[in-house]
Amino acid sequence: MRESIYLDYAASTPLDPEVEAHMLPYLRAVGNPSSIHALGRYLRAAIEESRAIIAELIGAEPGQIIFTSGGTEADNHALWGSVETWSIQHILYNPTEHHAVLHTIESLCRLRGVQAHPIAVDALGRVDLDHLEELLRRYPRSLVSVMYANNEIGTLQPVQEIASLVQSYEGYYHCDTVQVMGLGWVEVRNWAVDFIAASAHKFYGPKGIGFLYRRRPIRSFITGGSQERNQRAGTENVAGIVGMAYALKKAYTNSESYVSHLLSIKSYLIEQLTHAFSEIVFHGDITARGGHPGILNFRIPSNQLGNLVLIHLDIEGICASGTSACASGSEHPSHVLEAIGIPSEYAQEAIRFSWGIGIEKEHIDRALRALRSISYEPA
Repeated sequence: MRESIYLDYAASTPLDPEVEAHMLPYLRAVGNPSSIHALGRYLRAAIEESRAIIAELIGAEPGQIIFTSGGTEADNHALWGSVETWSIQHILYNPTEHHAVLHTIESLCRLRGVQAHPIAVDALGRVDLDHLEELLRRYPRSLVSVMYANNEIGTLQPVQEIASLVQSYEGYYHCDTVQVMGLGWVEVRNWAVDFIAASAHKFYGPKGIGFLYRRRPIRSFITGGSQERNQRAGTENVAGIVGMAYALKKAYTNSESYVSHLLSIKSYLIEQLTHAFSEIVFHGDITARGGHPGILNFRIPSNQLGNLVLIHLDIEGICASGTSACASGSEHPSHVLEAIGIPSEYAQEAIRFSWGIGIEKEHIDRALRALRSISYEPA
């Protein structure tokens, strides 16, 4: 059987074999990290060492890092905890956020009476800073939620400018950094962000583990025991935590060469797609400075298979997607493409390629051959 070409790194990266090997002793270790005996203390020490590693990498204090089951829980914790702790009445949000944010905001509106206000975005998915400031003038001390990089179209947001703006109106800034954490760009000392969310499986770590950075303590989202400084109850996933810290340290160490590789593949992919399909339409900011270096979202108007194109690619051994993995199977077209003005019938034909370690130009060539084999009208 021919080997598949995996072009869905934005959904999940492969587990790094070095990370897996580093986790193994903790997967096999007996004991509970909350126990006071030697075996428990051994596991507790591993957790705290990992917390210190992550904190140092992103410019935080160890006590500001809370381990979670992933990015979704981290987003939920930040949003619910903010509302419960500071009696937030208004949330200003980017309409292209991940559903982990959007659905949580919907719940807060329904269950806590919070009022939510979308921030205008342009055709590339960038938030309108003037509109954000207008909303902040009207609703100071709001919670603002704007992600760093969009998981579907890759558009980057001006997080430092947003953070400064929110701070000037005594607001709170939550930033979902899940898609960029492995690029080595997150440095909380440099911008006044109150919360960031991260998930290990986006930077070659294990699934089911992530972390929340919060500038100051908030109410616990999960209640029970006193783990995580009374901020997140439940016995810790020690092997996952250790693996995540190891993966993040490796990502930061190799970030320059990694980003350079991603950009070279992106440049080649855009060039080849443009040459092969004259009518191709790219979604989001595809520039080197404005878009994620490892994500490209596009549509080929003359495609005759419509929204079946991903199935055809799968048959050809090309693993790609058209939307967030968390929204796949939904009857509704991408809310991200809808927010930037793409009609639903076109949004259903969108293709997202995302790549990383192990993907080279020859893999892109094979993916392009699969695309050319689809039935297209003459350009």
